[in-house]
Amino acid sequence: MKIKKIFFMAVWVTAVVMSAILSGHAAGNKDKILDMTYAYDENTIYWPNASSFKLTVEFRGMTERGYWYAANFYSASEHGGTHADAPLHFAENGRTMDQIPIEEWIGPAVKIDVTSQCVRNRDYLLSVDDVKKWEQKHGRIPAGAWVIMYTGIGTRFYPDRKRVLGTDKTGLAALSELSFPAFSPESAEFLTKERKIKGIAIDTPSIDYGKSQDFQVHRIICGANKLGLENIANLDKLPVKGAMLYVIPMLIKGGTGAPARAFAILP
Repeated sequence: MKIKKIFFMAVWVTAVVMSAILSGHAAGNKDKILDMTYAYDENTIYWPNASSFKLTVEFRGMTERGYWYAANFYSASEHGGTHADAPLHFAENGRTMDQIPIEEWIGPAVKIDVTSQCVRNRDYLLSVDDVKKWEQKHGRIPAGAWVIMYTGIGTRFYPDRKRVLGTDKTGLAALSELSFPAFSPESAEFLTKERKIKGIAIDTPSIDYGKSQDFQVHRIICGANKLGLENIANLDKLPVKGAMLYVIPMLIKGGTGAPARAFAILP
């Protein structure tokens, strides 16, 4: 009897503690949860020469046995829409999606707002000076952080292909017309060598700017075994600091990237 009482007391204490933890993380409070993901459909933005998202109805309707049933087929390239990059994407011996533990996808969100610079220059590159100015105002970038470049391209234009990518053409011929801002190689070097980040994120289709020919930022980030997140949504609603970013990518074995459900818990 005494053992049973102790057991139920332990269960009750655990439930109370878990409830407090979840409450502290805004569980059930929609005002504290910010969805930062674009839904996948025929308008989802992909690289001009990539295979876009395609949804095909397998079955939808009443079955012969009298119950409702619905199912679809889907296909797409790994890299498109709100998606994550694994190190293998640009590092020969880098980790694949399934080799990255889930805790690595979670970290403090640092938003560096360069929207005004990007309005003036669609090919703007985030500089080391931009990063240091953020730190002068908000403190040192915390260990394990996601550093997010807020260009304004996504919140203003997504999913308008021409306004996001700089061209609405498809195929290899479109690549020379791409134009959008991103991280500079120098900022990527600084963040991977001088700060202990989880990864970098951006509201454009690539962490390298549209006119890049050698994808130096991808090579630096992936080579440093860090993570990338592209086409992140709703950055206008994310505070500059204090939020926690959760990136939940599809667990593709051997994958170089994957669609991801990204969301933030707001302070």
